[in-house]
Amino acid sequence: MIEIKGLVKNYSTGQGLLHAVNGVDLKVREGEIFGIIGPSGAGKSTLIRTLNLLETPDAGSIKINGKEISTLRGKELRDFRRKIGMIFQHFNLLSSRTVRDNIAFPLEIAGIPVQEREKRVDRLMELVGLSAHADHYPSELSGGQKQRVGIARALANEPALLLSDEATSSLDPESTEATLELLRKIRDELNLTIVLITHEMDVIKKVCDRVAVLENGKIIEEGEVIDIFVNPRQELTRRFIKTVIDYSLPEGLEDMVIKGDLVRVTFKGESTHQPLMSLLVKKFQIDANILYGRIDDIQGIPFGTLILELRPNGGSIDKALDFLREKGLAIEVLKNG
Repeated sequence: MIEIKGLVKNYSTGQGLLHAVNGVDLKVREGEIFGIIGPSGAGKSTLIRTLNLLETPDAGSIKINGKEISTLRGKELRDFRRKIGMIFQHFNLLSSRTVRDNIAFPLEIAGIPVQEREKRVDRLMELVGLSAHADHYPSELSGGQKQRVGIARALANEPALLLSDEATSSLDPESTEATLELLRKIRDELNLTIVLITHEMDVIKKVCDRVAVLENGKIIEEGEVIDIFVNPRQELTRRFIKTVIDYSLPEGLEDMVIKGDLVRVTFKGESTHQPLMSLLVKKFQIDANILYGRIDDIQGIPFGTLILELRPNGGSIDKALDFLREKGLAIEVLKNG
């Protein structure tokens, strides 16, 4: 669906050249919800705005459905943009227009006939659950309802790609949950590809299929969301995950381990139902003491972590850990005995 190679976008500042996007390579598959997360100033908004050429790249290639878009101009660019919907953080609704008229606005600009326009707006209001609010003005709506208007408006021209620029950051937790559920519903029912940027790892956990972590204009980590949670490789990624799931050792736990190795074992999917700890003890002649554990899930896929104290009882801890790695578990030795 989307293929980005060597993307660069720079800005001139009083302190010199700012590399907002610095050599990004990225692929987004058709029909997936792809998340881009990073701290403020990482280049997230700049990157997503290059996908509809609201920001013109300084170098690199952007292909959408096999077509190079970075060179589009004039009418060709306007036609292309109509097939990319954009959801904004602050809604950007027209205060003098009703819900119905806000959703219809891009259709008016596109010259869609009145009857077709009305049918499409009615379908979209039903899709986002706002049929009963058709004649209300933005000032009469909650934040979550305003964002639903923004989503419906972004879908008005029947795009193949939907871009979400921090769409939930201004919402309360309940509205955030409802908005994410709506995005998932839209992806499934309309077969849309969705790219969203956020600084909230909980959003990534709840709705995204894959994620890229952006820092200083570069992608430092990328993969399936479940794999990133189970085995984060970068310190920034671990900090983001910690806001959702704290893998820190409980206070004083490390001091309890005197003779053994302190090991964190992280597992996912089917491995959560296998008696691997029992096999570990029986097959490799080691003692395993479970000091801490928790199980969570990402979109129905269970994953969890155990912190173990392992002591040899005539066997080899290294061989036992190799066995767990072969079973697909992530292993981190926190302290050697």
